Amino acid sequence: MADDVARMRELLAWSLRAPEPQRSVAEQELQQLQRAPLTVPFLAALLDMTVAVSDDAGAPRNLAQLASEDPDVRLLAVLWLKHFLKMQWRPRKTANLLSDEQRAHARDALLFAALHEPQPTAALHLSLIVAAIARAEFPTQWSFETLFPPMLQPLRHQDAAEEKVTRGVHLCYRVVKELAARRLMQHRKQFAVLSVELLPLLLQYWTTTATQLNDFLQSQGDAGQTRADKAAAIVAALTTTAAEQLKVLVTTTKLISAMLLNAFRDLSALQNGELVRSALVEFYNQLERLVKFRQAFVALVGDAEGVEAGTELKDVMLTLDKCMHRIAAIVVGVQNSYPVEFREYLPPYLTLFWNALNAFASVPSTALPSPRRLQIDALQFFANVLSCRLYKNESLSGSDGTTRVISKVITATGDVALADDMVLEAQAAVESFFTQPENRFASMLNMVVMHYMTLTASDLEEWQSDPEAYCSLMESLTAKESVRACAENVFLTLVQNFPDQTIPALTQMTSAASTYLVELGRGQVSNAGDDRRVLDMDAILLAIGLGCYDLHDCFEFEPWFLSNLVPILVNPDAAVGSVQGLPVLRFRIVWLVSCWLAQLSANVRPPLYDALLNPSAFFHQADADVALKLRIIQTLESMVNDWGFEHDTFAAFLPRALDCLFAFFPQADESESKMKVLGCLEAIIQACGAQIVTFCHQISAPLPALWTNESDASNLVRGKILQLMAKLLASVKEAQKNPSEVQVESGSVQTLLDMCMQVIRFATDVSNPDEVFLMENGLELWNETMEVSTVYNEELHLLFGNVLRLMERDYEHVVLVLTLLERYLRLGKAQFWQTYHASISGLLQSVIGNVKAEASLQIAEVTEIAVATVPVDQVAEFLPVMKSMVGACITFQQGEAKHEPETVLAGYLSVVARLMVVNLDFSLNQLLTNDRGVLLLLVDAMLRLFYTVGSSPLTLVRRKVWTVALCSTLMLMEQSLLEKTGQVLEICAEVMEDEYEEQKQKHAAAAADRDEDGARSGVYRAFQAHHKSHQQQPNEEDVPIVSLDLKEFVCRRLNELAAQLGNSVFDQLLHTVDSSVLRKFQS
Repeated sequence: MADDVARMRELLAWSLRAPEPQRSVAEQELQQLQRAPLTVPFLAALLDMTVAVSDDAGAPRNLAQLASEDPDVRLLAVLWLKHFLKMQWRPRKTANLLSDEQRAHARDALLFAALHEPQPTAALHLSLIVAAIARAEFPTQWSFETLFPPMLQPLRHQDAAEEKVTRGVHLCYRVVKELAARRLMQHRKQFAVLSVELLPLLLQYWTTTATQLNDFLQSQGDAGQTRADKAAAIVAALTTTAAEQLKVLVTTTKLISAMLLNAFRDLSALQNGELVRSALVEFYNQLERLVKFRQAFVALVGDAEGVEAGTELKDVMLTLDKCMHRIAAIVVGVQNSYPVEFREYLPPYLTLFWNALNAFASVPSTALPSPRRLQIDALQFFANVLSCRLYKNESLSGSDGTTRVISKVITATGDVALADDMVLEAQAAVESFFTQPENRFASMLNMVVMHYMTLTASDLEEWQSDPEAYCSLMESLTAKESVRACAENVFLTLVQNFPDQTIPALTQMTSAASTYLVELGRGQVSNAGDDRRVLDMDAILLAIGLGCYDLHDCFEFEPWFLSNLVPILVNPDAAVGSVQGLPVLRFRIVWLVSCWLAQLSANVRPPLYDALLNPSAFFHQADADVALKLRIIQTLESMVNDWGFEHDTFAAFLPRALDCLFAFFPQADESESKMKVLGCLEAIIQACGAQIVTFCHQISAPLPALWTNESDASNLVRGKILQLMAKLLASVKEAQKNPSEVQVESGSVQTLLDMCMQVIRFATDVSNPDEVFLMENGLELWNETMEVSTVYNEELHLLFGNVLRLMERDYEHVVLVLTLLERYLRLGKAQFWQTYHASISGLLQSVIGNVKAEASLQIAEVTEIAVATVPVDQVAEFLPVMKSMVGACITFQQGEAKHEPETVLAGYLSVVARLMVVNLDFSLNQLLTNDRGVLLLLVDAMLRLFYTVGSSPLTLVRRKVWTVALCSTLMLMEQSLLEKTGQVLEICAEVMEDEYEEQKQKHAAAAADRDEDGARSGVYRAFQAHHKSHQQQPNEEDVPIVSLDLKEFVCRRLNELAAQLGNSVFDQLLHTVDSSVLRKFQS
């Protein structure tokens, strides 16, 4: 084993520093060793080389040897050991050769190593090894008595070495965190028992450490010292003794947090709740002292001269802030998860967090930043309390105020037996805090808006240095990481839950802001280019935008917007509403428009379009503010997507909008910004519909340059360009259907089609490494191209080879491929069929039965089109596919449990029916091989599914095909088929009625369209497109079926049947038909 370990040391050294290919060989050999069996000699030798090992007296015996090892090689050995044990440490693994005793010895050795490892990084990874093994084996194989006492024993002794205490706490935290992640009920019960055992000791240690820290910090500096000397003394204390105390306090706090948040109810039952109560009281006391110390220290550093906030001090302050955050996070988590149990602690913590928010609401010191995470915790606490359902009247069982237990309330942390007195106690605590001795609702709203929702100096700096990244960051921030985002949540909680108390305060705030905004718009503010009040106005406008839904009924936005904000927006002086050269107010006003679109009348929109896009030269200026450009683009997209959008109103501004969008695209560096430009273009095309075709050349001409623009995320942009082109082609298709309304320039359309062909060839080429990002969008664009194309050319013909190569690889895009195949069959006809018939047949045979229902329906549709359009002598290519369809229908009709869905079977039967209509003899002889029993089964399946399958898969045309095919089967003079005459005629009569109803609906719709006196546009166009899709002209192969007079056809068939059967037999046959059905054919 010594040789193996020596070999491993050599391999580890090579994998770190050896040149290629020796390094790669060493890495591969190390990977192979990880799959070697776990044996006692190998593990013992490896541990002896890698980590601290105990002697008989319980002390490390190989520290000198470890110190002589290369530290990098030893750290890599620890990492290798971690992965090796994760793979091999399984009780039932056949390659595991350790007995239970040997496993126990190995666990103890690893635990000892983690506690005595001299290198911190190696100690961290050893603690992760111990935690992973504990997750698998605690408490069955690794008992509480052998796992936790070695870690926490130093906590029981006041004279224990600080390093041992710190290491034990860190290791205990890793293990407890891993055990808390187990979510099975038995694991949660085990964790609760563990928490009950450990928390008293940990809480005692935490209280002692926190008290010592606070006392130590408060004792720094003599009363007679100057402020500078006192600040220097505190800085020295923070960067030395207090720094280590803070670190261990942070870890201990995280450890206690894991226990409280995962076993709160079990811990609440301990000592009649005294343990949890003392913990929450102690959290309050220590957090209050830390907050006061930090506030006083920041003020002291700000006033003292000569005290610099160096990197070391800032790091310690971050640790202090982290400690306060961890304590506050326990309180926030307990209240959120156990709001009923927390009710008695609401008054002190509401006061504590209120004071913390007020203390840190002032402008932060330039030397030391505000405790951001503590501010988030405090704001989140108020948001949780104010929105908590269990603190509201809706949780009361009656209005009489009596105390009774309601039914158990189900929460994420278990059931709660809620009583009215609990709800009333919580309500009283909240109402008392917010109403006595002053109305704190208005104060809190003012503090949240004016202090926590304002842009900070760092925000302005980020905006100035990288506007695109700033915009992306502001849109992606969450309440867990941003003070402003959390403050916005609190604002919305206040306005939504307490509108009577907060909306008047917001109205008053808005009224006070209006005076300044009017003066600013008129140019009456002297320092308009750098007035800090602009940031306050920005926060107020942000609040008005966030609360648009709740303010909708009590705030007349449009007149206020026109009188207060529009003058600023159209002011030619760029300094108006700016701070440090940043157009802060213009940005916010443009954003505000997108929030209040529903309240802007139609006559306001034209000047608003003009204000957003004027001057267009702004978008051409590379040095103009990018953030404002992006905001204008997003607001413009919202306006064209709005229900109130009207194309006629926007038409005059459309060329300018396109010019601005294409001018900005090359200026954008971030892919998200480019996607926003393309998204706005797509929205404009969607909203304008057929009218956009007039600008087809203006839109398509810049696209090649956009396509070739290389970037880290160029495939995302190219995928969006493909979507954009597909939307544009859809508008072209709509214009082609209504040539009287829109003049389509054939040249610009052909240029667009040529461009589409080029990008389709690139996007759908399976040999192109980028196709994985572009394939789906490329196929969608290809489908639209086929819809618009009126001529089947050689380029389209050859391009189909990409489809065949794609389907040889996989069926991921089979739905889009089959849709494309339908369009090729209709457009390419004989030329396409001659070249690809064998490939198509093979493709359908390989796919049928191996795909979902949607694709199976398309297979049926493709086959039906082929049957209807291809000469019958060439349909033989599809016989294997159609026989598979017949087999599926027989399986269903015979009642077998496993069969295709009825909608799919209806599609298969439509293929058979269509072939019968085209050539009945071919159907009987070639498809059914003259098996009349199979024919009878198919007829029965048609008669059965006609009434059970909906109109989506079984359209009126298909039902009519079924009726024609069924009538044709009667002419075979088979008795079993003649017995179905009544059912066949009943189906025919129903299809006749459906045809009549459809004609009435078409006439009514046409009349309604003629009565329309305004052009429909905007998002209403989606409904229009859906409505008209049901009224489109029939496909070429369906024209004979649609034009067929079904009544005349049935009567003709009946007359032929009477001539062949004779009048007597025919009259007997008619007696089996319902008289009401016969009257429909006789009338």
